[in-house]
Amino acid sequence: MLQDALFKKTIDQVQGHLTWLHLYFQGEPFLNPRFLEMVSYADSKGIFTSTSTNAHYLQEKQVSEVLRSGLKQLIVSMDGITQDIYEKYRVGGTLEKVQEGIKLLLSERQKSGQNFPRVVLQFLVTGQNEHQLPELKQWAKEMQVDELQLKTTQIYDFENGSELIPSDLGYSRYVPEGNGKWKLKKKLENKCWRMWQGAVSTWDGKVVPCCFDKDAEYVMGELKAQSLASIWSSLPYQNFRKQLLSDRTQIEICRNCTE
Repeated sequence: MLQDALFKKTIDQVQGHLTWLHLYFQGEPFLNPRFLEMVSYADSKGIFTSTSTNAHYLQEKQVSEVLRSGLKQLIVSMDGITQDIYEKYRVGGTLEKVQEGIKLLLSERQKSGQNFPRVVLQFLVTGQNEHQLPELKQWAKEMQVDELQLKTTQIYDFENGSELIPSDLGYSRYVPEGNGKWKLKKKLENKCWRMWQGAVSTWDGKVVPCCFDKDAEYVMGELKAQSLASIWSSLPYQNFRKQLLSDRTQIEICRNCTE
């Protein structure tokens, strides 16, 4: 997460036109002891706040702080309904902790009379867990989560197939080519709404085009030295957008993306 001063400075810069702030990028936000203070600051500026978590830190103290923070949406990743399946993707994770955390948050939210945070249960459908979908849907219904999202999984080196590709191709980003190889289900088009909808900041203030740039290979600027407005309209950003509109296959992070 950004250091407090830089975070507040950036929020102050964008509060007039930023509507949605997703406080998450390739990590666990609750590991930052000041995470919910950051949520509260953004909320005080009228910005809708959201985050994603593995829910291993949703204990009584944290749940109480979440409810006070003003957080509007909490996405919980739970990619299995039994421990043996869950830990295949969430290595080292404990399903019981996740489920207890969700139960506690929903219970305390109801007691408080609050409507937020909205709890979204997110399930990445793979070949390892797709058989659990009926049981998952029943559990989500019993817990009364606000939304269940069934998401397709991005797979590296998908061309040769993978055990993570579901047999139900309705949940897959990839389809067989007919020669033992796999290809993207959707045809790549030279466009992407993300380039004009938002941007992503890394923990140290580097601005990258979107969440697919997991290793910050395409840095458009740095918040420590530039305003977000100047980065947004900078020459590197303009050139990146032009390249995407002309031939996105030349951009590594765009080759395995179906947005």
